[in-house]
Amino acid sequence: MEDSNIPELLSARLLFTVKPSLDATSLAAALRQEFKQVDNSEDSLLYFFPDYPVTFKEGELPAQVMVAAAERPSGADYLAAALQQSWHWSEAATVVAMCDHEVIVTDFMTRTLAYTVRVELFQKALDAFVQLLNPQAIYFTTSDKVVEPVAYLERGRAVLDGLLKVRFFNIADSATQEMFLDTLGLHALGLPDFQIRFADLDPNQVVGALMSYSYYVFEKGPIIEDGNTIQGITPADKWICHYTDSLIGPERLVIQLETAP
Repeated sequence: MEDSNIPELLSARLLFTVKPSLDATSLAAALRQEFKQVDNSEDSLLYFFPDYPVTFKEGELPAQVMVAAAERPSGADYLAAALQQSWHWSEAATVVAMCDHEVIVTDFMTRTLAYTVRVELFQKALDAFVQLLNPQAIYFTTSDKVVEPVAYLERGRAVLDGLLKVRFFNIADSATQEMFLDTLGLHALGLPDFQIRFADLDPNQVVGALMSYSYYVFEKGPIIEDGNTIQGITPADKWICHYTDSLIGPERLVIQLETAP
């Protein structure tokens, strides 16, 4: 088991029913509504952000965001698993089925930035593109989550919206009707996700707890140590934290929560 997760590129796919027009100048203008400085050449969909410098051994470069158009892949639907876990948006499957076109947004040369800075850069850039292009849905790759664009733009202080998902699974052949919940998305920032197996708790309350723990780790850093206890659903509940490999893919380091008696 690795000591930590390796940061991954952040990526979102904007889904459309009608093929969008990608004009480099218009996209740059939209970005400048969110950022003080944005550089790019007139015919390039690669954007540079001088206010977000990234330091390497060879020197310093500005963080970058890339945009690319794509057609929906044929064959097996890569969104099938995401749509099965779209409890937050009941119309997701219907909307996605009508979309044949995509615009892919990815951060680049950013993985050595502080993860809070990366999230700020990526989410602000995505805000600009969503408002300009008006997609019908947004798919976040690292969290395998489909999000309604209007809800995304109205997220307020929920800075991890889209980049973080809580997944729910019923455990087959469980005599006590056990359930399994985990988070997906923190691993892409180099942080641990969470997982928990239980039978006698309200799953909606567990979802709320996992979201709270995720934001705590995002704001404070990976300060939870193996063997620490944290408050569960009520002040009287003490859950024990253990670092381990994820039980459900993708493979990553997670904090497994044990509901202490």
